[in-house]
Amino acid sequence: MQKSKTQTYYQQKSEAVLRYIGNHLDGDLSVKTLSEQSGISRFHFHRLMRAALGEPLGSYIDRIRLETAITLIRYGVMPMQDIAGHIGYQDLSSFSKAFAKEFGVSPNDYKADHTLVFNTHIDYQLNATNKLISDIKPKITVLSDRMIYFIRVKGKYGGPEVEKAWEEITEFAIRNKIVSWNPDIFSIYYDDGEVVGFENAVSDICIASKKLVKTTGTIETKNVSGGKYSVFRYKGPYEYLWDLYNSIFKVWVLDTDCKLRDAPVIEKYIKYSKKTKPENLLTEIHIPIE
Repeated sequence: MQKSKTQTYYQQKSEAVLRYIGNHLDGDLSVKTLSEQSGISRFHFHRLMRAALGEPLGSYIDRIRLETAITLIRYGVMPMQDIAGHIGYQDLSSFSKAFAKEFGVSPNDYKADHTLVFNTHIDYQLNATNKLISDIKPKITVLSDRMIYFIRVKGKYGGPEVEKAWEEITEFAIRNKIVSWNPDIFSIYYDDGEVVGFENAVSDICIASKKLVKTTGTIETKNVSGGKYSVFRYKGPYEYLWDLYNSIFKVWVLDTDCKLRDAPVIEKYIKYSKKTKPENLLTEIHIPIE
């Protein structure tokens, strides 16, 4: 019984911290200030908040600031300079850089293009004990037809054949300057390895681009059809993706009214970089629906 009371106490404390952050985005959100506001010792505060959030507190604050900016830019009338100050950035330049790094476009470009829709919600992530936790609120999106450069791979997803293909197509993309600030890179999965055998699973390693260049080696080009998808965003290491797929089909597909479309699953890698820590990797799972 005492354990349950302790959990409730710290859950209430963490929820109060999150409310304080949401109401003071333009203020001092240091660990010292937040720990004093919550009444939790600063020696334990960061660990407790990370356990509650499933991510570092600083990452959460950065994300909430930029999510708030999306709403203010799209639906408010506040000047961009004032928006930057309202969410805690010292100047417009630092806000614009952070926004562009996160979403691939500047705040002004986002304001001008009302067709842009950003997905910032995390459906799946790992907690402090590396257990997959979920807050499933998938976004429905419609992808347009597009041209891609790709390498077809036969072998285990994430295996050496796939790694070799990624190295080849990445080098090709950089050499031919076909990647943008926020490149559209993804895999298309045609098989379930547990059904056909992981060594027989076929996938395409892809980079979408409108630029036409001569292909080399095993790299090919083609147009892929778009369509309607339910998109799930996952934050964490790639080795947990198989558990994620099992969860999506067990928890969401069986309970939803959506009907699956006869098309392969797409696995998109958001802001991929070898410098990104595994726990901060973002992946979007596109499940085709009618």
